[in-house]
Parts: sequence; structure tokens; C-alpha cells
Amino acid sequence: GPIDAAPQPDAGRGSSWWPALTTYVSDMQLAFHAFLGWGRPAHPDLRICFAMLAGLAPLHAERLALRGGPAGAINDPNIFYDTSSYGPRAIAAFAGVVGIDQLVTGSDRPVVDPPLRPPLGPAAAELMSTTNVQRLLGESHGRSTP
Repeated sequence: GPIDAAPQPDAGRGSSWWPALTTYVSDMQLAFHAFLGWGRPAHPDLRICFAMLAGLAPLHAERLALRGGPAGAINDPNIFYDTSSYGPRAIAAFAGVVGIDQLVTGSDRPVVDPPLRPPLGPAAAELMSTTNVQRLLGESHGRSTP
């Protein structure tokens, strides 16, 4: 939802920002892990895009592997992630885990304006807004980098 100019405490939940940083993020992580556990085995070739970097779930790749999660799940070329809600640090960390080829430009407009500068530079911004989107939509096959 929209950002309040002056957040007010919300009975038992902190304030208006609380759900956006707790339940919403955990719901995105749950969706990602549910897809890995049940969706991917049922639909091995499905291209899918998770909003808001899947709640940063892939950053837990090491924990996923140590707990017996699906092997190679983080390197799935048919899973894409939109960058909405996140800035340069999170996007750079995420690209370091899943690769730049899996990122597509996302936006929280009209709730939050996008950053003035592309988080990873103009070349990455171009890749994330064209080539990767085309791959997500099935208009082009193959990855741009090894």
C-alpha cells in the first residue's frame, strides 16, 4: 500500500510499515519455496517471474542446500525475478547469487518512485529491461552470459 507520511502504531503490529517488511516478504519467500518444492517438479519447463526478488529467498541458497532443498534450484534459467521494492545493494547481492540474466526491471509505481540511476549501471539496466524480458516472455532463447 501507499507510504504514510507519518506512520502510526497499528495495534500489535508495530506501525503501517510492518506488513510490508514482515508478512509480505515472508509470503513471497513462501511462494518461491513452494514453487521449488511442488511447482517446478510439476512444470519443469515453465518460465515464471517472482515479484520483489522473491522476498530475497534465493539469498538463502546455502541454507536451502544444507537443508536438502532442490539441487540447482537457484540456477534455474526459467525463473526470473523483478526488482521492485529493492535498491542497488539488494539487487547487486541478488545478481551475485542468481546472475544478472535472471533479473527484470520492476517498479513500485505509483507507490514508490524508481531510483534516479539504474542500480547496476546502464548496461545492466538495458539487459534487465529488454533482453531478459524477452527471454522471460519467450521471445528469445539463450542467456546473454555464460
